[in-house]
Amino acid sequence: MKQKLRLIQRRTVHYLLLLTYWVSKFFPLQQKKVVFATYRSDKLVDNFRAVYDELESRELGFQYVFLLKRFPQNVFGQIKYVFHMMRATYELATARYFIIDDYYYPVYVSRLRPGTEVVQLWHACGAFKKFGYSVLDKSYSPDDDYLKMVAIHRNYAKVYVSGEACIAPFAEAFGMDSSRIYPLGVPRTDQLLNQKRQLQVESKLYAQYPEWRAKKLILLAPTFRGNGQTTAHYDQELNFQQFRDQLGPDHILLLRMHPFVLNRPVVPTEFADQIIDMTDYPDINDLMQIADILVTDYSSVIFEFALLKKPIIFLVNDLNAYKEERDFYFPYESFVPGPIVSSFDDVITWIKTNQYEAEQIEDFAARFFTYQDGQATKRIVDHILTGALPDAAYQEEMKTV
Repeated sequence: MKQKLRLIQRRTVHYLLLLTYWVSKFFPLQQKKVVFATYRSDKLVDNFRAVYDELESRELGFQYVFLLKRFPQNVFGQIKYVFHMMRATYELATARYFIIDDYYYPVYVSRLRPGTEVVQLWHACGAFKKFGYSVLDKSYSPDDDYLKMVAIHRNYAKVYVSGEACIAPFAEAFGMDSSRIYPLGVPRTDQLLNQKRQLQVESKLYAQYPEWRAKKLILLAPTFRGNGQTTAHYDQELNFQQFRDQLGPDHILLLRMHPFVLNRPVVPTEFADQIIDMTDYPDINDLMQIADILVTDYSSVIFEFALLKKPIIFLVNDLNAYKEERDFYFPYESFVPGPIVSSFDDVITWIKTNQYEAEQIEDFAARFFTYQDGQATKRIVDHILTGALPDAAYQEEMKTV
């Protein structure tokens, strides 16, 4: 009964959006309208911010619409979100460019009218965990009724990825031809490669946390477990007392939980000077730039951190289960650029030994970033507007950098 009710709800929303799109096509397509749409954030951040700033700097007279709204957890909020999706469907039907950074349901409901381009600025760098059509045989996959109703990931005109190694995995995940997937970079990584911004970040954070200047900063940034926002959790045991006792006062642990995680680790008051929850800090790029070591598991932040050429430790105690549930595009054990450990105690041991293979991290970054010049946003905006790609000479030059 519950499953039948859910199917009725889905179909109701689907046909409501289908009708909305059909009616919206009676309105003229606005050649200067650019829409940014996401369910991941309520703010203009990361790739969206970079692309918006670049477009604005060119003074092209675009009109912008921002559909920035997290998907709510409560029933009333989800009912309201249906109306938000109806508005998004209208904006899609009348926009020249509709830019998204993740799965976005209204995009898949109907075939698009000529003149609208959906641009996929996927939120994650590289190609790591499987998703989309790559997980149809996994528990992480949408169910059959859902897939019969909607062709997920269709209607993308252009998809941008960090490097050539990502093209085949994304083509598989989106069920699309690889010719529309472009390895031009990820806009938000331009910040990480900007030395001026690096100094500004350090100045800002050291002003707020002056004691950090003389400390070694460990950034713990894992991904979530579960099938999505409503079931997201993180269950790795973290021993704060052990961290303090074995590493001493010269080490600071910054916690950055995935925004979907509902059960954040609670930091007791007595550790608040050394264990700091930075989950709500608005820009993880800042934290990566100031951190000395990253501790993660299956998170795509490894790609950005590899650009900084700093060590990464992989803390995983459920690898086989995660493979069964989600799996990876490349064999995990030989893919990740750092030691794999199963306990927080092992993490501390590696931090104390401080022995890492810098060349391994550099090779990893070179594999998944075709360009490392801090110009991804410019390349992508040029391509969105004109179809222009870097010439062969420049591409060859970047391969030798």
